[in-house]
Amino acid sequence: MSVKFGIIGFGFVGHVHEKSLVEEFQGEAEVTAICDIIPERMDDALSKNAKKYTSADELLADPDVDVAVICVPNHLHLEMVDKAAHAGKNILCEKPAAMTLSEFETMMQIVKSCGVPFTVHHQRRYDKDFRTIRAAYDAQEVGKPYMLQSRLYGFNGNMHDWHVYNKYGGGMLLDWGVHLIDQFLWMIDSPVKTVYAIMNNVINF
Repeated sequence: MSVKFGIIGFGFVGHVHEKSLVEEFQGEAEVTAICDIIPERMDDALSKNAKKYTSADELLADPDVDVAVICVPNHLHLEMVDKAAHAGKNILCEKPAAMTLSEFETMMQIVKSCGVPFTVHHQRRYDKDFRTIRAAYDAQEVGKPYMLQSRLYGFNGNMHDWHVYNKYGGGMLLDWGVHLIDQFLWMIDSPVKTVYAIMNNVINF
């Protein structure tokens, strides 16, 4: 019996999630519903039998959806997590989960009170290059590190679409930086003492 997924937000990332579910989890997962406010975005869906909605509320009311995959812009995550949790759906939310720590704490209160499983899509933990570095770190093959540095220069060299706008939770640090921070926190068993960032060529929108 396969797990039935509903994808909310069918832009670039929504398509990536569908492709992964269809091609890598055949027999284990099924995309039964897709939602986007722009109907044309759903025309090239691989899941030909998936129901198509332009309202998240309608998708979440569908009993044929077990898991809601939230792929809307970052500033809408809290709203969609709230709706999905109260609809009783399991939740997979794209990163960054929230715009602020306060928003994330609110999310956690909601999913706990509704009793639904909730996770954030931090797939960069499973990248082969990172896994190789972590294995070397765990085995102490390079001695005792005193500094680790990780850099990223954007998807295909630059931020794109709504990601560049601060009000939507975009920008390099918020949108991609969370992956790098998550990798370090997952790899190193040590409390965080201080945090700072150097931002070059920052453009505020």
